[in-house]
Amino acid sequence: MRIEAVFQILAALAVAVTASPLSTITRHVVHERRSEPPPRWSRHTRLHPAATIPFRIGLAQQNLHRAEEFVNEVAHPDSPDYGKHWSKEKVADMFAPTTEAVSAVMEWLHASGIDPSRIKMSNSRNWLNFNATVAEAERLLRTEYHLYKHEMGHNHIACESYSVPHHLTDHIDIVTPTVHFDTRIGSTRKTIHHQNLPEPILELNRRMAKRDFSSRPLHGTLGSELDASNPKHGAEIKNALMTLENCDTMITPACLQALYNAPPNALSIPNNTLGVVEYTPQAFLQSDLDMFFKQFSPKQVGVSPNTNLIDGATIQTKNQSFSFNGESALDLQFAMSLIFPQKVTMYQVGDLVNGGSFNNFLDALDGSYCTFQGGDSKDPNIDGQYPDTLPGGFQGPENCGSVQTTNVISTSYSSNEADLTAKYEQRQCLEYMKLGLQGVSILYSSGDFGVAGNSGQCINPVTGAYNNGSTGLFNPSFPGTCPYITSVGATQILNGSTVHSPESASERVIFSGGGFSNVFPMPSYQKTAMATYFASHMPPYGADRFNNSQTVRGYPDVSANGVNYVVAVDGQFSLTFGTSASCPTFASLVNMINAQRIEARKSPVGFLNPTLYANPQVLHDITVGGNKGCGTKGFLSVQGWDPVTGLGTPNYPAMLDLFMGLP
Repeated sequence: MRIEAVFQILAALAVAVTASPLSTITRHVVHERRSEPPPRWSRHTRLHPAATIPFRIGLAQQNLHRAEEFVNEVAHPDSPDYGKHWSKEKVADMFAPTTEAVSAVMEWLHASGIDPSRIKMSNSRNWLNFNATVAEAERLLRTEYHLYKHEMGHNHIACESYSVPHHLTDHIDIVTPTVHFDTRIGSTRKTIHHQNLPEPILELNRRMAKRDFSSRPLHGTLGSELDASNPKHGAEIKNALMTLENCDTMITPACLQALYNAPPNALSIPNNTLGVVEYTPQAFLQSDLDMFFKQFSPKQVGVSPNTNLIDGATIQTKNQSFSFNGESALDLQFAMSLIFPQKVTMYQVGDLVNGGSFNNFLDALDGSYCTFQGGDSKDPNIDGQYPDTLPGGFQGPENCGSVQTTNVISTSYSSNEADLTAKYEQRQCLEYMKLGLQGVSILYSSGDFGVAGNSGQCINPVTGAYNNGSTGLFNPSFPGTCPYITSVGATQILNGSTVHSPESASERVIFSGGGFSNVFPMPSYQKTAMATYFASHMPPYGADRFNNSQTVRGYPDVSANGVNYVVAVDGQFSLTFGTSASCPTFASLVNMINAQRIEARKSPVGFLNPTLYANPQVLHDITVGGNKGCGTKGFLSVQGWDPVTGLGTPNYPAMLDLFMGLP
């Protein structure tokens, strides 16, 4: 459906549609439900009925049942169309909602008192955006809205469940704000600006009738100094040694090159920079880059990454500590040194006041995923809202499809799958699928707490609430469980071993995140590996611990070393641990393979998983170690794929030969 046709529908509805009798749409069914708020959140004040909130309705997209088919056409090594990636326009046209879906939902809104003139449609044609009062929204969705309060002072608008007409359940994916508590990636304003937290709940409620919530700040913890997915700080070291004999205690770029048989990169191909994503207030210091380069890559002293500042992002220097600089230092120092002279492009997301989210980043890459004409009408509880009306906030418009996508994107941040609803995660996962169709390799770290979630939390099987991690259901990572990204776990060199000895799963400071999804079905590329795993290595746990249906997505897909990285942070070399290290390391090798393919006039490799699962011999299988958590030993590394280290670690020459042999 072309955009012109969409606007014809909207215009016709605004002028000619007669509201359907409400009696024809009274059969509502619960669309999404949350039994209780996430940890650290509690329900407080009922919202005033006159308060205004920006709403978004995510329309069901067409042809999604063929998504895996389309991906395999361009990403499976046996496909005659391997590497023939799609344009953005082709992607948008293929998955745009049907005219029937748009018309049906618009008619419901109009019949419920939301005039079509108030509704805007996203460029992708799959979001309807409008502002509504709380009273209108509660009637529309058969729910009640409350203000929720985080123990750190953050506020959030949500409901416990919401309903839509039965005949629209196949046309609507999600509605926001409703039950979703997506943790925004960004700072807590108190830490960065030393300002007071938002006004107290009672005062806020008294003013609610006069407030418009479309730009109210609600800060998360991912990306802040409290983010459990940040790398773990080890001992500070006075002498960073460069010899390969010390790689069991100090990982350097040379250690990784020796481990994975990767020679120093020699190519610098235009339009092939490696994308590394960082979220404000995480920031690098050029002095730290130079300190690292002086020791390990002297030709790079003074070199900085290409920088894309998204939604008012800034490279903050006011707060300097491992908690604020460790992630960026780790990601950039190793990625930049491994692929030099190829450049790294750093995507810095979110301003210091409002922060940012995975969706803010996706919006910047893909205008079809963004709001209507870049307008600031999305749910402030989920994404940073721009322009930011708070003092010190970014006053410009939200970045919407204005940022160039690199061929490989590495992200060392993650949340728990249980943090969000299944519908929300499925919606975001499909955007990664669309990027894969366009030839982009998306890699995410799998987490550092084994089978437990961030901070080692597990799930109470009765209430669904998080606990202290001593028992309960395993807590898988997201976006790691999305079947359209490559999830990267962590390994280590055993004490006393060399770079020529087999690695084990990481069991020093961190445990490689891995397990099985509670949301996503098993993709076709995993079926053979998964069947072998369950036939030969059935885990000793039942459904009281993990989704043992043998029908769901397992993760991670691959691994790389994540222990004892030598990183320069705030003028001091320190040891650093985490899948935050593994992810950019693996991504760097993929970037180098792309350089070789592009020089040979071939396309970038794009989505990696179908090719890697069809050719596991190009990875070093890891058969030692586990990923304990939730009061158990977790899963064990075994021969073949396992939910600890995936298919294994890179064998660069074998990977290069494989991908260079494809069209």
